[in-house]
Amino acid sequence: MNSVQLLRGQLRPVLMGLLMTVACVTTVRADDGVALTSIDQVPDGVEVRGKQIAAYTWDDRQGKNLLVLAEQVSERDDDGTQSAFVYAAQYLIDGNRPKRVWMLYDDVQHCEFDAALRFDREATKVTDLAGDGITQATVGYSRTCTSDVSPNEFKLIMHVGKSQKYRLRGVDRVGASWWDEEAGALRGMPLPKDCSVAGQQALVSQYKEQGTELPLPGCYGDEKDFAKAPEAYLTFMRQHWFALMQKQDTDWSQAQAQPQDPTEDDGSAP
Repeated sequence: MNSVQLLRGQLRPVLMGLLMTVACVTTVRADDGVALTSIDQVPDGVEVRGKQIAAYTWDDRQGKNLLVLAEQVSERDDDGTQSAFVYAAQYLIDGNRPKRVWMLYDDVQHCEFDAALRFDREATKVTDLAGDGITQATVGYSRTCTSDVSPNEFKLIMHVGKSQKYRLRGVDRVGASWWDEEAGALRGMPLPKDCSVAGQQALVSQYKEQGTELPLPGCYGDEKDFAKAPEAYLTFMRQHWFALMQKQDTDWSQAQAQPQDPTEDDGSAP
């Protein structure tokens, strides 16, 4: 648990050309974000904690950047508890030694139920919102310690350079609806479209849900981190949050509405 793995990959003689010549690379562009190149092997000097699930490179005014994402879930301890963590870091590939710009680490320790932290790969975005060649790297992940299928804590985090960090923290859409066999339809509060306190309370009032706490599934708590941030940052993060929650809501709803496979064993006697 919490092991640190330093990958020792083969580094090209000309480091500037490294990330253009690595085998098995794919270039992806999401919305209006910066084009990212996905790589399997990171260079010497890049720390990876846990199991690497993704690594991306891109260029901006500062040079060549690398973002690595990793996760780990432990086996259960002797007392039956479980732990998990996520790790992310951005590096500048400068000269012969990668320089870490920032690092993210979050964990669940000694969970008595099921511990889980997972990156939402759809959340990974690199943007140049000011158009000045300085990029912002955004990642998102879910965090939980539960014994049932219910919404998880969700964090969407934007890093700008070494010290600036902006977050939206709330609850995702997993388990927010369920299939009502008698009605033949999905039940549950719809995905909120307004995460202000007033907007969330209006939705609670409209659907008369009992015992519901804010934030609602699919919403974040507040926008305090953005009080002194450029307006474009908050605009992007709001749009990105709701796009992610809409996809989660659609995927979850479709999974719940799928008819049961008649070939599956229902537990009854033949």
